[in-house]
Amino acid sequence: MEAQTSETLRDRVALVTGASSGQGRAFALGLARAGARVFAVARREELLRSLVTGICDSGGDAAYHVADVRSVPAVFDLVDVVLARYRRIDILINAAGIGFRAPFAELKRSEIEEMLATDLAGAIYLTQAALSSLVKSAPSDVVNVASIAGLEGFAEGSVYCAVKHGLVGFTRALAQELKPDGVRVTALCSGSVDTEFFDRFRPTTERSLRLTPEDVVSVLLAVLTSPPHVLFGEVVVRPRVVRS
Repeated sequence: MEAQTSETLRDRVALVTGASSGQGRAFALGLARAGARVFAVARREELLRSLVTGICDSGGDAAYHVADVRSVPAVFDLVDVVLARYRRIDILINAAGIGFRAPFAELKRSEIEEMLATDLAGAIYLTQAALSSLVKSAPSDVVNVASIAGLEGFAEGSVYCAVKHGLVGFTRALAQELKPDGVRVTALCSGSVDTEFFDRFRPTTERSLRLTPEDVVSVLLAVLTSPPHVLFGEVVVRPRVVRS
């Protein structure tokens, strides 16, 4: 299966946001191992440099660009930078995200604005900026990293659930629109994944029950290596709790 995955993704250009840490970093590493050329994007240059150096030292092909997906001009400039480097975009992984969990009355306006701009608007604008390249490269893929929070709600997660629900809705509609163009659009809706995200976001699941980054990477690769006519919509991934 690994050889097949590598051949399927070999030399495909994957643009990954939120790549400095968490699921975004795991996705970048997994795609590089599968043979893709990875263009990593985030705000923290030191972490991006370390990621790309590690990929290149292991024989992969990767580059990075520091950008903030909350800035619309920066998002459109980013696509120009990717195309200047690789001339194409085959895969877009919208993994940049941030969350704040608190009673709704206590959420700061800055926190609300940051979730809206990063988790939802950033993905929308970047997908629009990359769209013509994705259509040109079809069959191609857009994967929006949502969450179980995009399908359900939980206390003190009102705005986080709202933006993830919005991302799932965007995915559903765009998937229908772009199906004739050969662009597959998928929402990856996972339960809690054990990453640095929970250093800030008060968890709903204890650590021993969380998914690992490798779990979600394997799901992502399964989506990307499926035949182009296979559509997923939302892929829901939860940890299986084995009771003794």
